[in-house]
Amino acid sequence: MSLCSQYIDKLDDYRKMVNKKMKNKELEDLFRISKSTELKEKELEELYQNFDSVFLHLFPNFVNDFNALLQDDMQVHPKEENRLTTEIRIFALIRLGIEDSSKIAEFLHYSVNTIYNYRARIKNGALDNRESFERRIKQLGNIQ
Repeated sequence: MSLCSQYIDKLDDYRKMVNKKMKNKELEDLFRISKSTELKEKELEELYQNFDSVFLHLFPNFVNDFNALLQDDMQVHPKEENRLTTEIRIFALIRLGIEDSSKIAEFLHYSVNTIYNYRARIKNGALDNRESFERRIKQLGNIQ
């Protein structure tokens, strides 16, 4: 809830900035800002950081458990502590019950094809049955 409130505040600050620039006839500056993808990239990075943090708080052993299901040469190790890679984020979403590639693609801002390729590549590296890999992912972190 706090993140939603913060995002609303950010949107309002952006609206105020645009309004001020329009009022001051700073159209070139406004045009430059509107062409830039920097804001989107910054917000996506913050979204991923928040997702990673919350997910790893809920499932602190997920990365190790995920890798235990994969062949050694297919294991995925994040470069930063408390961060997930795209591959792990996809399977983290699956762990949370989001299985539809189009929903995953929408959340991660990738094409459906890209999500499909990531899923297939990781499943091909499964130690056991490729077909039951995602079912096993959904069970990671369950209290037995």
